[in-house]
Order: sequence, then C-alpha cells, then structure tokens
Amino acid sequence: MTKASRKKKIIIAIAAIALIAALTSGILLGIYFGTRKDALDYSELKVIRLDEKYTSVVNKAYYYLGHPDLVETADGTLITAYPAGHGVGAILMQKSSDYGESWEGVAYEDKPASWEDSQETPTLYRLDMTDGSSKLLLVSGCPSWSEDDEYYANGFNCSVSSDDGKTWTEFENFYGVEWAQSAPKRDDNAVYTDAEKELLPNYDEAGNVLPYDVIVAMSSLTRLKENGVYVDKWMGTFHDYDFHNYCSILTFDASGEPVWSAPRKFLMPQRAAEESAAVCEIEIFRAPSGNLILIGRANARNSNSLISVSTDEGATWSTFRELPNSLTGDRHKAEYDDVSGKLLISFRYVLPGMKSSAFAKENYLGGYWCAWIGDAEDLEAYALGADVTPGDALVVLGATNDGKADCGYSGTVCRDGVFVLQSYGKFSKGAKYPYIMQAKFSLADIGLA
Repeated sequence: MTKASRKKKIIIAIAAIALIAALTSGILLGIYFGTRKDALDYSELKVIRLDEKYTSVVNKAYYYLGHPDLVETADGTLITAYPAGHGVGAILMQKSSDYGESWEGVAYEDKPASWEDSQETPTLYRLDMTDGSSKLLLVSGCPSWSEDDEYYANGFNCSVSSDDGKTWTEFENFYGVEWAQSAPKRDDNAVYTDAEKELLPNYDEAGNVLPYDVIVAMSSLTRLKENGVYVDKWMGTFHDYDFHNYCSILTFDASGEPVWSAPRKFLMPQRAAEESAAVCEIEIFRAPSGNLILIGRANARNSNSLISVSTDEGATWSTFRELPNSLTGDRHKAEYDDVSGKLLISFRYVLPGMKSSAFAKENYLGGYWCAWIGDAEDLEAYALGADVTPGDALVVLGATNDGKADCGYSGTVCRDGVFVLQSYGKFSKGAKYPYIMQAKFSLADIGLA
C-alpha cells in the first residue's frame, strides 16, 4: 500500500468517526431538548418574572453565602442574618436604615462571640409584647451533620435583643447535651396517654435521654391567642432527621429571660403521612378568620407540599392536603400586604417526580426562588377541601444559573405595601457561589394592584 493510499484511508476513517460523533451528538442533543422540562410550565397560575430593576445584591463573596432571614425592628431598621457557609458557619449580620436601599455590615466585635460557632442557619423574629415593648429573637439549631463531623445533636441556641438589635445576648442553649445529661432516665414501667407520649424525649438503648437533634429552628414562630386575645406566647417549630415535627412554646420569665416549653411532637395524629412525605421546615401563620394555616415541605419528593389548618391555636390540625404545583417547594415564608391584605408566600419552587431532562440525575424540577400571591381565605378554604385553585400569580424572584434547587430560603417584610425579601442563590450568569440577593417591590409594580 502506498503512502498516499494509507493517508487516504486514515482521512476516510477520521471523517467517518467525525460523522458518527456528529450524528451521536445530534441525537443526544435532540433527546436533551426534546425531553427538557421547566418547572414554570407546570404552574396553575400565571407566571410573572420580576424585573431586575427591583432586585439588588446584598452580599457577594468568594465563598458560599446562604439561608438568610430578615426582620424589621420597631424603629424601622431592617436586619438580615445568615451563615458564612451552607448552614454551618459564623453568623453574618447587616442592617439597613433606609428600608433596604443600602446595607451596612455589623462588625465582629459588635456581635456575641458565641455566634461565631453557629451550627445552622439562623432565624430572626420580632416579638411585640402586650406591654407595648418589643424584643428581637435569633435562633440557631444544633443538628448532627454527619457521624464524622465535629457538630453533634445539641438542641438549639437562642439569642435575644431588647434594644432593636443594637446589642444581643450570648447564645443560650435549650434541650441540648447539658439538659439531656440532667434529665431522668426512661421509666420502662410507666404507662402514658397519647398526649404524654407526644412530650416524651428520645432515649438511647440504655434509657438515657438524648439531646434534641434540631433542624431549622424555629422554621416558624407564631404568636398565640387566649380567649381570642393575643398573649405573650409564641409557638415555635422544628424537625429532626426522623421527620418528627415539634413545637415548643416560648414565654418570658419575670426577669425577661426566654423560657421554652418541652418540645411536643404535634403532628403525631398524622404520623403516617408526616413520615411518608418527610414533612419539615413548617411555616405557620394566621388567617384572617383567626385560624392557623400550616404549610410543610415534603422532603421525600413523593408528593406536593402539604397544608393543614388549626382552629384551636395549634392543639389539633386538619388532615393534610397536597397543595397545587404553584405552592409546592421548600421553606415557605408568609407575609401580608399591609395595604391590600393580599398574602405573599416566598419559597423555593420545587416540583417532585419530574426530571429536567432525560439526562438529569435529580428527580425534581427546580431552580427558582418564587413568591405566591393570593388571598389567604382561598388558601384556607382549599386546605379544608374546597374545589378551588388558590392564588393570583406565581412571581419568579430569581433563577439559579445551573437549575439546581439551592435557593429560596428567605426573610420577608412589608411596609406600606412594599415588600422586601432576601434569599440566596447563584442568580447571575457565571456566579460560582450562592450570594444574598434582595427583591423590593409592591403589588402595583408587578401589575397585581
């Protein structure tokens, strides 16, 4: 065979390989685009994309920033707090005196030293007391992250400010290791009522009390009423790795120190559904009727998010009902428009049981930070069985650049009809790490007023 013949055969072989590669690539691309799905296509409500002019960057770094919460103090200051890392990490805090137009960081020396070793995402709440005063509360759970991790189950930590966030108490631990070591051992001969069983702690094989393995504390903190009147009691919620959901009642003693009641497994009458769906990160808020509405993340990804109603201040709850797609996802946070009375629910939009393409590993559709807008009355009616699809619109506040469902935890406030929300995610093209982004708008800005 001549040199020219060999060269010709090589060229033909290379051309054939290139053709096969091109055809294969074309087929694969055809399959990808032919099977590609977008979560927004499955919303029952009209979808509104928030104009970027209503968003801004609060903090962007060369490392992971995530899971913020937000609160407005009695003097009008906005405070946001979030961990320097995915859950675990020193608590970073920023303040705004101009309703989110600009933000100033709180220096290391102006924060409690114990915040540097926070074990989970912090949650922030403002508590308005019956005597006219107010307190701010920051809570951080202490879950066991993994068997070989330095962090272990240790209840939850709580910090309080009585001066609109100028100063804070050091973390105080509740229902952690120290509490467990002082608790009495299991009484194997005792007989308990169902109500008493809900209050029993967890035990090891030897009957020793275990500290609570607290995840997202307090995912909600809801002020309670007695005889129809608000009192200085708040119901906080968290969950553990077995997806038991607990509530603990917050009060304050004569010295103004926080007191948390023994955690209660408050969804035990629906334990089968709670466990099957892996209900967690519960949000509870009050409807105009006075009843309480509960929305829970279905972490098993085998159902849509779940909703329930309580007519007795959280003592009992209606049977879970699956929510429509337009309210399905994680970490719901509810806030009323103080002008129109409309309800906004911020959340991570995640639809279970569907792949974004034939090649996707995750069996869900996501990648969006959204806000559901609608009437709480319709939502309550839906929870109790009405044949309605609640809501006016699904508003897209941010989209991750990789389509991953790593966004959407948010803080939400409203003043004079203007919402300020903060979340985290890789919302811009080329962003390597999630960062803190803000959305500030009114319902009129998005054509809903």
